[in-house]
Amino acid sequence: MAEEKKIEHKYKKWHQKWWGILFLIIIAILVIYTADFIYQIFAYVEDQNLASSQNFDISQQTQPTVDIRSIIENANDPYWGPKDAKIVIVEFSDFQCPFSEEAYPIMKKIRQEYQNSVKFIYRDFPNLLNHPNALDAALAGRCAAEQNKFWQMHDLMFENQANLSTDNLKLMAQNAGLDSSQFDQCLDSQKYVTNIQADMQAGANFGLNGTPTFFINGVKIVGVIPYDSLVSAILKLEELGNQAIINVNSETEDVTKCSTCK
Repeated sequence: MAEEKKIEHKYKKWHQKWWGILFLIIIAILVIYTADFIYQIFAYVEDQNLASSQNFDISQQTQPTVDIRSIIENANDPYWGPKDAKIVIVEFSDFQCPFSEEAYPIMKKIRQEYQNSVKFIYRDFPNLLNHPNALDAALAGRCAAEQNKFWQMHDLMFENQANLSTDNLKLMAQNAGLDSSQFDQCLDSQKYVTNIQADMQAGANFGLNGTPTFFINGVKIVGVIPYDSLVSAILKLEELGNQAIINVNSETEDVTKCSTCK
């Protein structure tokens, strides 16, 4: 009997021996990790394709679809200028973003010079991770809009970006001529937080990852737009309509300081 067991042990197949079993386990682990790696690669490629499909080449796109503009040019957001203007500039911005502050005087000047022919829409895209006062500032803007004082509050917040604490926002509201009691209650209750979230979602849907980001008649431009470039784009649109090719180079290619987390 002992002899038979010895012979049986001697002729065990390799995968039945301890080292064979260990080898198979290692192979199985490698297969699993390889499969997971391949899956991650495919997922990454898919994400990149999706991101690419959500970004618009401003040098090639001349007539954005109506669907894009109907979503970007939200009638519920604060605006300046003629309601039915043929040229519409939408700015996704963050009151605490230094690049948005850099764009502010340019946009204010354009807003004043073209107030009879261009519609300017402001949409909120606060960076909640890196800008702790950005949400309160966005809420303050909405509460000011409730009293038809959005642009006064808008200007004050960018001009005092270094101090956007809640107390200072309430002081700015007083200086802008708002009803303090109504404003304070609106701000403290975060009355318009869902509106801000809707703006953020709309921006994310179109691939926004930083501020400021502009849409000129639906054409996406990231970063601070030089004054002369913006005037040139407006004049071309006035002359040629949507047939004009908008080719604007922003001054801030890298907006990582104000980029949102994905």
